[in-house]
Amino acid sequence: MDPDRRAERRPAWGLRLSLGLVLVALLATAVTVSSQPRRPTSTAPAATTAPAATTAPAATTTPAATTTPAATTAGAGPARVTSGSAPGAASTTAPAAPRRSVSAGCGLSLAAGASTVAVGHCTVLEVGDSLGNDLGWGLQRHLSPTSGLNLVQKDVSSTGLVVRSFYDWPAHLATDLRRYHPQLVLFSLGGNDEQGMYVGGSAVPFGTAAWKRAYLARVSALVRQATAAGAYALWVGMPVMQQPGFSAGMALLDSLYQEAVSANPDAAYVSVWKLFSGPGGQFEPAGLVNGAPGQLRASDGVHYSYTGEDVLATYVIRRISSTFHVRLAPRYPAAITGWG
Repeated sequence: MDPDRRAERRPAWGLRLSLGLVLVALLATAVTVSSQPRRPTSTAPAATTAPAATTAPAATTTPAATTTPAATTAGAGPARVTSGSAPGAASTTAPAAPRRSVSAGCGLSLAAGASTVAVGHCTVLEVGDSLGNDLGWGLQRHLSPTSGLNLVQKDVSSTGLVVRSFYDWPAHLATDLRRYHPQLVLFSLGGNDEQGMYVGGSAVPFGTAAWKRAYLARVSALVRQATAAGAYALWVGMPVMQQPGFSAGMALLDSLYQEAVSANPDAAYVSVWKLFSGPGGQFEPAGLVNGAPGQLRASDGVHYSYTGEDVLATYVIRRISSTFHVRLAPRYPAAITGWG
């Protein structure tokens, strides 16, 4: 063999020998490593060695919403999971409970069995027609400046719920509610509503079934407007009138006011019919007030006299006190003690 060729092959054999030695070393190292305990941080990933989500998934083993749903425990009915929410997240759907108290700073409450408390700071919005004016003037005189009640009187004579083109009470009430934010709205309306009205473009006579349905809807909407704004509503009814036919019309209206108010948990009704009726239920223009003769009604047989306003205001203030569980008394109580 050519000497030069032998010289070229020597390095190749040496290289093969070196590679063989390296391969043996690598095999020995592999055996050594495989015999050592595995470390989860490098040799074995945690997700493979101990996959917590597979071994003990919290949502499957102890699903809080299924095991102890708060709504079911409290007796509010089974909880329902809203679509798209995470498993275990419960959403309870229930009708909103009637609001039974106004702000704590005011103290008014219609809740049954509520404790009687001192009046805080309350705004009372009083709205009505000319008979409402009589009530408002009496309240202005008999509410003490230290009573906690701030009276805002917004009566407009010759108004009512039948003729809206003259004065739209729902629109004006909305403005007053936004402006004054009352805790209590007093209504005294109806003296001008004994007349026909248009319902759906047709004239409907007073007192018919269609008329009563339409008028009841208007009263209910007005009361609901006040309570939806966060106030209680107190509707003061119409009194007995001198003219029998007119008096019968007012009695019909009072029945509708009472019906509308009874359907609203945040409203109350005050009847003054018997207060101003004689022993036989008849109209009485005068009587004994605090033991002395006094004129109760104006000469028109409709409105209240000055003394009648005092009697009405005294009665309404006492009814506010008992109905809304607050300590409230008129400054100068005036009560009918007999008939002259």
